Amino acid sequence: MHTKRRKILFYCQSLVGLGHLTSSLLVIRELLAYADVDLIHGGQGLQHMPELPGFRQLRLPRILIDSASDELYAPDRDDSIETVWAERAAAIERFVDWPYDAVIVEFFPFGRRRLKKEILGLFASVRQQCGAIPIFCFVREILVPAPLAAEQRMLQLVREHIHTVFVRGDPAIVRFEETFSLTAEIADRLVYVGYVSPPSPASLPTRQSKIVVSQGGGEIGKALLRAAVQTAPLLPDYQFLVVVSSRATAGEIAELQRLVQSSNVQVVSFLSNFQEHLQTAALSISLGGDNTLMDVISTRTPALAYPYAGNSEQGLRIEKLVGKGFVFPLTENDLVPERLSVKVRETIKQTYPQQAIAIYGAAEISQRIRVILEGGCCGN
Repeated sequence: MHTKRRKILFYCQSLVGLGHLTSSLLVIRELLAYADVDLIHGGQGLQHMPELPGFRQLRLPRILIDSASDELYAPDRDDSIETVWAERAAAIERFVDWPYDAVIVEFFPFGRRRLKKEILGLFASVRQQCGAIPIFCFVREILVPAPLAAEQRMLQLVREHIHTVFVRGDPAIVRFEETFSLTAEIADRLVYVGYVSPPSPASLPTRQSKIVVSQGGGEIGKALLRAAVQTAPLLPDYQFLVVVSSRATAGEIAELQRLVQSSNVQVVSFLSNFQEHLQTAALSISLGGDNTLMDVISTRTPALAYPYAGNSEQGLRIEKLVGKGFVFPLTENDLVPERLSVKVRETIKQTYPQQAIAIYGAAEISQRIRVILEGGCCGN
């Protein structure tokens, strides 16, 4: 049976880091098999967005969170935040190409409360232009714990607006109710789809004596990179590939280069083929960010993770994966060369767990949406 090509509107806003956008793009690649996708995004952006048939994207004027004051600010502008909000609203209005068959919103209403007005405005336009089309939410499996009153507001928004909540995670590792106490109230709309990861390679190449040390897309993690560079002389039989954040300045990269005391260290500012490097690595050392962990697991690479103290979500995910033997944790005390070198050797010797983790979330979300749309399901 030949079905018509669909049109999907996708909204993703990263206020810190790149993980949310990266995951969204993996889902979009799957959706493009049967739908044209219009992506509205803001916050941190990739240096090179993909150009794909059927894919349009709108990069909104950036709004980020100031980690010191916890206030929103527009990093590229001197205008007031109200002016930037108005510009974003106008840009969205010009970009949308009504009608759509479905909408996907990343994270909201479980997060992005500061963008609530913009998102609910978009929902209102959708209802006006398209009627009761399904709105899907796409959320990670671990939330930052919130007071009960805040959880009740999230629950109300799901009930009012969201057709299905797709949880990117594997309940055998972490269950949604561990960080969202009202999960039972939305059990009828909640589906675990597995982690959103690039597909596993059909076969893994031979591991080399290479250690990939990565900072991820944010500004944290400099201490981890410094520790790895200083540990390299104690592990001369390994090559260290140190990948700094795409946001690192030339000065920060030069500062790290100055610490290099051995010939087995290479500092790079970006790796387009990160997963391929992991496939041949003896070990990954990282902050244990969402996307890095998925890359590590899909390539079955032994891993050390140093969770960022300010992010309870990453800490809990790492703790759960440590419990299953997929990752080994680092603490601040381990960031001295003598201790880190011992941790490296111990972790490389460990037997990799046999248990499989559900990592095909992007394909699963795409397939489930396709079934809903072809079943003529009309929303809540």
